[in-house]
Amino acid sequence: MVDSVYRTRSLGVAAVGLPDQYADGKAAKVWQMYIGDTRSRTEEYKSWVLSLLRQHNCQRVLDVACGTGVDSIMLVEEGFNMVSVDASDKMLKYALKARWERRKEPAFDQWVIEEANWLTLPQDVQKPGSGFDAVICLGNSFAHLPDFKGDQSDQKLALQNIASMVKPACPTHGNGSPGFGIP
Repeated sequence: MVDSVYRTRSLGVAAVGLPDQYADGKAAKVWQMYIGDTRSRTEEYKSWVLSLLRQHNCQRVLDVACGTGVDSIMLVEEGFNMVSVDASDKMLKYALKARWERRKEPAFDQWVIEEANWLTLPQDVQKPGSGFDAVICLGNSFAHLPDFKGDQSDQKLALQNIASMVKPACPTHGNGSPGFGIP
C-alpha cells in the first residue's frame, strides 16, 4: 500500500519464504504472561503519564500519532485540553466516533481531532500561543516512520517539528527541576 505518508514494505502481502512467527499462538501466550494483568498494567501506565503531566503543570497537550485516540481519551477524561492528530484518517475515525458519542460532555465537545503529518506538523497544526505544554507520542508510532532516504533525515525533521510545538523550556520551575520542553 502506498500513500502520500506511509509505504509498507510488503504492499499488503506476506513476504515470500518468511514463516509467520506468530502463527502457532505461542508468542501471544508469552506476551500475555509478560505483560501480566492488563488492568493493573494500564493503571500503572495511566498513573505514570498523569503524574508526569501534572508534575509539570501541563494543561494543553498535543498527541501526535494519536491513532484511535486511546491515550487522548484517557487525558480528556482527566481534564486535559487535548489536540489529537494522526496522518491516518482511518485511525482518526475511531477517535472522531468516540468524541461524537461523548459530545455532550464539555471536555469531549472541546477535544480537537485533526489529520496531520509529522513531516509538516507546524503547517498542519495551529500552535496555541507559544506552544503546547506537552507533546506526547506514546506507543510504538515513531518506529513506523519509514527511513526511505537511509539517513534518518525524516526522523530528525519529525523530532524537530514535534519540539517546535512545545512551549520553550523554562530554566526552572522554582523548585530546581528543569523545564518540561525538549532541551
